[in-house]
Amino acid sequence: MANMSPVSKRRKRHQLLQMYGNHCCWCGKQMTKSERTIEHLVPKSLGGSNSLSNLRLACFSCNNSRGNSLLPPRLRNVFELANKTS
Repeated sequence: MANMSPVSKRRKRHQLLQMYGNHCCWCGKQMTKSERTIEHLVPKSLGGSNSLSNLRLACFSCNNSRGNSLLPPRLRNVFELANKTS
């Protein structure tokens, strides 16, 4: 799947801000412009698209810690911890 062009990325980021506000979709943190990332709910590596229905705004920390998992960052961390202890 092709990456978004810079113009498309700016347009979608603006639309997401209008739709959901400037809070991380996972932790609820108010984000600065430099912290804001576009998050794919279904990762592109797992077949997710660049459609608005699959995109949200997330802080860099949450987006980075989630990786290509379908789970939210906090749940992913719980499952990883549980697998290490079993």
